[in-house]
Amino acid sequence: MKTSIHNYFILLLCVVMINSCSSDDNDNQNLSNNVNTSIDENPRSGDLVATITTNLVGNITYSLISESVTGAFTIGNDSGELRVADWQAFDFETNSSITAIVTATDGINISTYNINVNLNDMDDIWSFLNTSRTDYENAANGDWVIITESEYNDLANYLNETTKSGASDTDMFSSASIAPAGSPFTVANNNGENLPEGSYFIAFKYYSWDNNVVSNRVKLSTSSITGPYENIGGALPEHDSEYNHFVYKGSNNAISSTGYLAFYESVSMGYKNIQGNTNFWYATGDSNMLDSEDNTNAVFLYQGLSTTQKQWD
Repeated sequence: MKTSIHNYFILLLCVVMINSCSSDDNDNQNLSNNVNTSIDENPRSGDLVATITTNLVGNITYSLISESVTGAFTIGNDSGELRVADWQAFDFETNSSITAIVTATDGINISTYNINVNLNDMDDIWSFLNTSRTDYENAANGDWVIITESEYNDLANYLNETTKSGASDTDMFSSASIAPAGSPFTVANNNGENLPEGSYFIAFKYYSWDNNVVSNRVKLSTSSITGPYENIGGALPEHDSEYNHFVYKGSNNAISSTGYLAFYESVSMGYKNIQGNTNFWYATGDSNMLDSEDNTNAVFLYQGLSTTQKQWD
C-alpha cells in the first residue's frame, strides 16, 4: 500500500514537472531567423524590401526593434511587410548595406528576424532622371542630354557633395529683370562661384534669349578665370529660349585644381544687373582665352553642377 502511494506521488510529480517545463518552453520560445536580400540603391519611399513570414499562428504582431540607419525602414504590424521609409538612406556610396531586427509575436511566443539588405550600386544620375532617362541611356560618353528643370534640381539636391558654379542660385533667382547679352561671346563670371578641386562636372543650365540654338558650348579652365579653357563635350543640343537644363554623360576625370566655368554664347543669352557683383571676363567669338574685363554689375545666367564623389559608371 505504501509502495502504491509512493509511486502515485512520483508519477504526479513527474506530470507536474513536465507541464511546468512545457509551459516554460512556450512562454520563452524565441526563434531566430536570418533574412538576406538586396535592392537597387535610390528606391522610392514605400517600396517593398521583404515580407517577413513566421511559423507562429493566430494573431501575429510584427515590430521593428532596431535598424542600423535610423528611419530607413517601416514594418506593417499585421502584414510583416518591411518597406522603405527614408529612401535617401538607401545610398550605396553612404551605406552599402543596411540591417534591422524585426520580431513577430502571437502574444506568447516571439520569433526574431535579423534583416540584412545589400544595396546594388547604380548610376545615380540615371536614378534621378525620369523624363529624360531613355535619352541618357542612348547617349554616348561625352554627350550632352537635355533634361527637365526638376531633374536638374534632383541632381543638385540628392547627389552627394555637389557644388554649383558660374552663377549662384541667389543671383539666378533674384528679382532683377533679365536682359539679352550681345553675341557671339565667350564669358565667365568672376564671382568666386568655382568648382572645387577633385570635382566631376555633371550638369549645366543657362538662360537662352533665342530659339533653335545649336552652337553654344560649356568651357572649363583649371588655370585661371582668363583661361586657357577647354570645351566640355560638344555643342549643347538644339534648344529654345528661357532656362534650359542639360546633363553631361560620362564625366570620368576629376579636375586636379580649382575649376573656372565659362560659356560660349553663339546667340544671345540672358544676364541680370545685380548691384555688388564684381566683374566678368570675356572674348569675342568661341575663344579659349578671355582677354577683356568688364566691371559692370552684370551676372550672366549660366550655372554648372559638379560633385567630388563619382556616383555613376
